Amino acid sequence: MPSYLHPGVYVEEIPSGAKPIEGVSTSVAALIGYTTAGPIGVATLVHSWDEFKAAFGEIHSPTDSMGLAAFNFFLNGGRDAYIARLAKDAKVSHLPPGVIPGRAGGSADEVNVLAVSARSAGKSGDKLRAQVTANDGYRFTLEVGHWDGEKDKDGNEIRTPLETFSNLSMDTSDADYVLTVVNGSSKHIKVALSDQLKASPATYYKNATSVSGDLAALAWTDVKAGMTLTLNIDNLGAKTITLGAAPGVTFDSGGEVAAEIQARVQALGDAYTTFTCAFAGNALTLTSGSDSASSSVVVRPGTLATLLKLGKSTGGTEIHGTQDVVPKVMPAVAALSGGDDGDPPGVDDYTGFFTKLKKVRDVNIVLLPGQSMPADGTGNTAIDAAIAHCEAMGSRMLLVDPPPGLELDQAATVSSLNLPTSTYTALYYPWVKMANPFYNRDSNPNVPTTLTVAPSSFAAGIWARTDGTRGVWKAPAGVEATVRGMAGLEYSIEDGDQDQLNPEGVNCLRKLPSYGAVVWGTRTLSTKANPEWRYVPVRRTAIYIESSIYNGIQWAVFEPNDHRLWSSLRANVGAFMDGLFRAGAFQGQKSSDAYFVRCGLGDTMTQDDIDRGQVIAIVGFAPLKPAEFVIVRIQQKVGQS
Repeated sequence: MPSYLHPGVYVEEIPSGAKPIEGVSTSVAALIGYTTAGPIGVATLVHSWDEFKAAFGEIHSPTDSMGLAAFNFFLNGGRDAYIARLAKDAKVSHLPPGVIPGRAGGSADEVNVLAVSARSAGKSGDKLRAQVTANDGYRFTLEVGHWDGEKDKDGNEIRTPLETFSNLSMDTSDADYVLTVVNGSSKHIKVALSDQLKASPATYYKNATSVSGDLAALAWTDVKAGMTLTLNIDNLGAKTITLGAAPGVTFDSGGEVAAEIQARVQALGDAYTTFTCAFAGNALTLTSGSDSASSSVVVRPGTLATLLKLGKSTGGTEIHGTQDVVPKVMPAVAALSGGDDGDPPGVDDYTGFFTKLKKVRDVNIVLLPGQSMPADGTGNTAIDAAIAHCEAMGSRMLLVDPPPGLELDQAATVSSLNLPTSTYTALYYPWVKMANPFYNRDSNPNVPTTLTVAPSSFAAGIWARTDGTRGVWKAPAGVEATVRGMAGLEYSIEDGDQDQLNPEGVNCLRKLPSYGAVVWGTRTLSTKANPEWRYVPVRRTAIYIESSIYNGIQWAVFEPNDHRLWSSLRANVGAFMDGLFRAGAFQGQKSSDAYFVRCGLGDTMTQDDIDRGQVIAIVGFAPLKPAEFVIVRIQQKVGQS
């Protein structure tokens, strides 16, 4: 509490108690499965088909389930998706024999210094090429791209550069240190120090030594007190030293100048105590004194540097302890090789990844491209693991694909599949025909014009589109739920067919006259097992409310558990629910018919609950259920006298 110690007016700000609850996103998908490019076992967030291509490449083949699913998800309205590539025993492409040699003088002294590999495992890395060129001093450029020595009609090499990293250094203390720059920004490759260099760095990092030119003709009396020399020793930063204690004093020998330079540098601090400067053989020798990657002697241009011939005619020199481990200039490009796409993942790979996916809380829709229910009814363990994950999280739904090539023409056929009955699953049927992206790329007349792909990605995109235009409470079905990119259906669905499928929870994709391809069903697979959650929008609206309230009342943890907290919870949750009611998310003409929020002692809690540190709020809502059966009764008007 503030202190009021003198008479006057006090202005204070007090909290209103309003803590708005923000609605969570409901259309973030996770696509999990096998593909041949991109990081393995990592949930990578992409926001468009272009971003997917940048991270995981184009659709690789007619059987690339992940690429086809991502394409159709974004085409049908999907906006955000986590892509998770799973694969067994995939191998990374690298430069054979895996390393780039250094620039050491003779072949006997040459040391392999830098290993280059593709950023992600797979044969796609074998398409990468790398080349090292020299920059001034002890810096170099690493270029990565696609080129194979082919030339255009004018004789110029055809290159497709992807990334260029200039002025790289092998100095660990340098801002342009190669591992920091490349590994921090490259989308295509990773670099590492060779095992040889890591095992024995002191053998190859030299104690940097800079030797001046021949000073036999120098009149040492021209070196006067007050002259300055700017140096950067061991990359500690440029420091300027001043010779002599008083201006005008001259030096009589190279030994005096060397001793003065050494004394002034060592006086800069403890980090410079190993620095030495000696005069012998008519030359000054400046030595860092450290055998490390950062060992360096840099003399900046200046009057005294020119006079002492420390570098070029303009003065200045740069000597590094990494001079022998700077990657050797590669006169020709080198191809990465050895990549392997690996084998499709097993159930252990899926379950292991679902453990990681628990930490990604904003996922609402789960797809398993390449996984479908088997026609013999034996079940799919990967799908079972995904259902267990969705049920444990309580905030996401799985879209299950039916078996390809199986016509579900009657309820008995559906029953034989032993479909799951979880309220967190939905199934769409049949498989969809889409234009074959490889048809125009191949002159082979046997290449079909269409591909048959799983329907789940189309439905997931439509879920996301409907959420954005109407809200999660609107059924993602009907004449608005048009299927984009559909060239046909594996099996045609008529009213009689859907009479058999709809009660089993199978949502059909159909072609309707005047409306085209649409989704014509919005049921979960719990249609019979748990009819309370029969409809997809009801289950997803509940998920939306639960997740939004969960995120929005975290502030209440550790607050005093009294009537003030209960009132605040009722007010804040009630305001959120009222906003949904006004948006049309619930049944009822009045808010009291649509929802309720209760929280209080003697209502939702006992004193024992409070003593255990529990505050209990109960939120009820009347969900909108889709008008699945629109019945119009027509009665003839009887003539009146």
